[in-house]
Amino acid sequence: MGSPDATPVSAGRLADLLGDALPAIDTVPAVAFTLVERVRELVEAVVMTDLDEDALGRAAEEVAAVTEALRSRRRDAPLRLVRHPDGRVESLLQAGSGRLNPQAAPVRWTVRPTEPPPGSPPRPVECVATCAFGAAHAGSPGRAHGGMVAAVLDECLGVAARAAGASGMTVALHVNLRAAAPLGRPVEIRARVTEVEGRKTWVAGEMLDGGTTVADATILCVAERSA
Repeated sequence: MGSPDATPVSAGRLADLLGDALPAIDTVPAVAFTLVERVRELVEAVVMTDLDEDALGRAAEEVAAVTEALRSRRRDAPLRLVRHPDGRVESLLQAGSGRLNPQAAPVRWTVRPTEPPPGSPPRPVECVATCAFGAAHAGSPGRAHGGMVAAVLDECLGVAARAAGASGMTVALHVNLRAAAPLGRPVEIRARVTEVEGRKTWVAGEMLDGGTTVADATILCVAERSA
């Protein structure tokens, strides 16, 4: 689906173009998600390990063997879009929150409305998600890296634009880091569309740790021109 060398297009736009040709979520085996969780655990263990040199060497060899096995069958591009029974589109490999990308932060949606049919006018929605940053996301002592906070906000605000029926690509992102994003316990992310003007959509949101605003952000999305 798509090529890295093709004209840039958002995942949402590509999903609209593919329509019924988009695979269903149930075509993804459950064990694929289990593998991602195991790899996340591995990354956390690598970050925190204090093993001796010999043990590290043995571990590196074992990981290399698993990596080689996984490389025996590769996708053409880092893109995997699926459709849920309610029509919602999910991008499984992208770095913001892709559930088949162990490098992505573990964003979990608690309120994520289904996007309206292509061509529908934008509608007001609010999306809500949680994310528990781990040791692999650490920045200053005891807190998540600001870049990770920004990436999660960008992702969640972009999803809100899609859910509102006003998707596109993020062309501007402004983030205010206001407090420490904790490690090891979930923060909440809320996002909503605030304005739509032609192909432009503005979205605002915040990350909350209990009653404390960890960060707030705005993005500007611009939809692709119609053919």
